[in-house]
Amino acid sequence: MVKLRFRIRGMEFESEGNIEEIKELIARLVSEGYRTEKIFEGEKESLKEYIPDQETLVRFILSKPNFEHNLFEVAEHFFGRKITSSGIDARRYNALYRRLERARKKIERDYGGRFEAVWARGEEGELYKIFRFIKGRQPAQNFQAPIMDGGNLFRGDV
Repeated sequence: MVKLRFRIRGMEFESEGNIEEIKELIARLVSEGYRTEKIFEGEKESLKEYIPDQETLVRFILSKPNFEHNLFEVAEHFFGRKITSSGIDARRYNALYRRLERARKKIERDYGGRFEAVWARGEEGELYKIFRFIKGRQPAQNFQAPIMDGGNLFRGDV
């Protein structure tokens, strides 16, 4: 059994099968004019090699005005593309999310403030959080993040 991950026009796919099935799949894609890009082949990838360490993430966040960042932006910077919380990116997304949480906690302790999350809607309609640092603010109780839609701020249940 062989596992192959590949990308076509920005969409990622994963295929498993014997070598002949994988060769047939690749030949069919090439014959139909698709340009593919191999992402992963063989042994399971180690997340430690792909996820930036906490200090690297802290430096990245500190380089931003008001330490403002979001997971898509961080992924784009370190991986060269957006990642999603499902499919073949799920493990990487969750590992990066957890490491970013620890980086934010470190910044909160070191700089005496608090990160607030504001929901934003992306170009393709996806919701994501933008994290902003507020100096001197203590953790809010039962905080519900507002949503930004095209620059307009509104509160809503998401």
